[in-house]
Amino acid sequence: RARAGAGRPSVVAAAAAAAERGIGAMGDYCSVAEDAKVARAKLLLGEPLDELSKNAVETLDLMGHGGGDEGAMLLASALHINASLRQLNLRWNNISERGAEALALALRSNTTLTSLDLYCNSIKDSGATAIAKAMRARNSLQALSESSPLQMLDLGWNNIGDRGAGALASALKANRSLRRLGLEQNTIELSGAEAIAAALKTNRSLASLQLARNPVGEAGAVVLAEAAQLCWSLTTFDLMPQMTGRCSTVRSNLSLSGFSIPEEEDLNQEFNAALPAAAAAMAVS
Repeated sequence: RARAGAGRPSVVAAAAAAAERGIGAMGDYCSVAEDAKVARAKLLLGEPLDELSKNAVETLDLMGHGGGDEGAMLLASALHINASLRQLNLRWNNISERGAEALALALRSNTTLTSLDLYCNSIKDSGATAIAKAMRARNSLQALSESSPLQMLDLGWNNIGDRGAGALASALKANRSLRRLGLEQNTIELSGAEAIAAALKTNRSLASLQLARNPVGEAGAVVLAEAAQLCWSLTTFDLMPQMTGRCSTVRSNLSLSGFSIPEEEDLNQEFNAALPAAAAAMAVS
């Protein structure tokens, strides 16, 4: 009886065969492993890539099924020539700087994408910087053609620090199309907060800015809250701090500026209300 996978040599078997042929086993193993990742990405993305090639899809939801960096690079190649896709969801896909840089190159030439969701990957500062440069290039392209502007960009939970935040802030200063920017759960500190605050003072399109759970500190939160008052388009501003005992000044400043950070007891109340009755009873006991 044939067993699953019979007829297809495993990565280990291929490396062993390479060693017998006198080839560097480790190098060949890595090459075969890389080929296996590309093959897997092609298998996962076969139908979406076909739809993109035909300009037959406007929304792609590939959350957790995008094939990592290899998948991101395959999608980027398709996006260079695609003229239909408007929304791309690549949440939870283990995309690193390499995949983000490929997507950023595609953003420079693509004329239809308006929403890119990369929440919970690992693009870090290099990936964020590449995307920021693409935003600036796309701004110029938009001025010269009928390309659609990027309106939603979610980079939350991507290990982006001050350098990446600074690059995005620089892009925001000249941007007139982005309406939502998600940067929650990153590693942005005071200097990144100051760069974003400076961008808010001149930006006139951003309606939603998500910065919750970044270690900006009290000084960073205050400077952001003050800048938010000058950004008349901003209606949603999430600056929920990391849990520390020193939030009073920040809360007061945000309250004065028309934004708010929920108190911890309010959050608990809201969370418990959403729990099933049995779970809520257990929490009380």
